[in-house]
Amino acid sequence: GALAAMAQTKVKRPLAHSSIGHVGYIRTGFSCGTIEGIQSLLIGIFIYASMTIDAFAIVPALRQTRVKYIADLGALAKTNPISAMTFSSTMFSYAGIPPLAGFCRKFYLFFAALGCGAYFLAPVGVVTSVIGRWAAGRLP
Repeated sequence: GALAAMAQTKVKRPLAHSSIGHVGYIRTGFSCGTIEGIQSLLIGIFIYASMTIDAFAIVPALRQTRVKYIADLGALAKTNPISAMTFSSTMFSYAGIPPLAGFCRKFYLFFAALGCGAYFLAPVGVVTSVIGRWAAGRLP
């Protein structure tokens, strides 16, 4: 999902492609089969749902200000600074920048994966998270 999001030029499409990766992170907690894994799964779903509702609520508001492409986001801080700050903080959370909720979510999921012995799954998740950080990090 993150690799496909890198090639997109519109604002909404990278969000849709990154959802593939975020579902993979949530499945990490499910694959553990432990209490910690299920707890991380539930926390991950709650935080992901909050971020997604926020991001997809801002995108229609961006269209009203004629922001359709990623290149158009540069002028958003001048035309609508509140939307720009909200969208930026949401995208930084999507990318997993500490201390935002997206980082806590990924940290808890990967920590649960290491706790249940999924020593291959956690590093793969970290690598895909770094790739996804670049894809989501270019939006703000």
